[in-house]
Amino acid sequence: MTPDRDLNLNLPVLGSLAQHEASALSNYATEFLFGCWGGQPLLCACQLIHLSTLCFSWAVSTVMTRQNFVPSADGTGMVHALIPLWDMCNHTNGQLTTTFSPELDRSECTACRSYSAGDQIFIFYGSRSNADLFVHNGFVFGDNHHDSMRLKLGVSKADPLQAERAKLLSRLGLPTTGEFYLKTGADPVDGRLLAFLRVFSMRQEHLEHWLDSERSSDLVYPDCALETDVETKTWNFLHTRIKLLLSAYPTTMLDDLDQLNKGGLASCRRLAIQMRVSEKKILHGAIDYVEQRLLACGHPSSNN
Repeated sequence: MTPDRDLNLNLPVLGSLAQHEASALSNYATEFLFGCWGGQPLLCACQLIHLSTLCFSWAVSTVMTRQNFVPSADGTGMVHALIPLWDMCNHTNGQLTTTFSPELDRSECTACRSYSAGDQIFIFYGSRSNADLFVHNGFVFGDNHHDSMRLKLGVSKADPLQAERAKLLSRLGLPTTGEFYLKTGADPVDGRLLAFLRVFSMRQEHLEHWLDSERSSDLVYPDCALETDVETKTWNFLHTRIKLLLSAYPTTMLDDLDQLNKGGLASCRRLAIQMRVSEKKILHGAIDYVEQRLLACGHPSSNN
């Protein structure tokens, strides 16, 4: 919060608390890590003796994940704010129900369903993947309707058709190298990913056709009228890529589920395995979807 807003609300804080605490923790981190790496810490030992790595990590994550944005007092921009009561709510699937009331100068959160006395109140943190929740919030949500997995793809500069592919991708608003997404659910292949793979799989005559077409934007849709050989190549490429990703894991899905069911795991290990299961669910779901698309093309996967 800004100093003027702190004063107006009569809060027992001085200055921009969120930013101050983040800055202070950053300074402590520098001193602490310098000491851990064998250097001479600038702070005296008495200031660091109770700051374990775990406590430091907890403190940083607590402050950094609670820097919420609200309009500044003069309305010219956004500033950080700490909203303690709101931060007590855990996450569930739903929709964003938090707004800011300029008239009352406060954030307001509406319940996403009816609650009875004694019930735990949940809010929706936003359309975040489990990877984002894992890194920034420290948990994995088992039934995440917005879960996704990043794929890094790119057109090689050595590709003789790189210029044509780049031109068509640019028309579609897509990069020649970037991150794309596989999603959870019945339609796991994001439209941007699908369009990129189709352009990536085209021969010169296909690229020329779509560069001349006024319907090139149709390439983002699953049922776009596309040449069968291009469509087959597209789905086979994605099938191979997903298989390679799955083969990189040191365990199978069953191995992970067995470990989770046995219990006795340290909390951090359990969380890491849950994250691994989350990724594998997306990949297995995508494999099933791709194989259905290949069957629709009349070409079962060449990787089976």
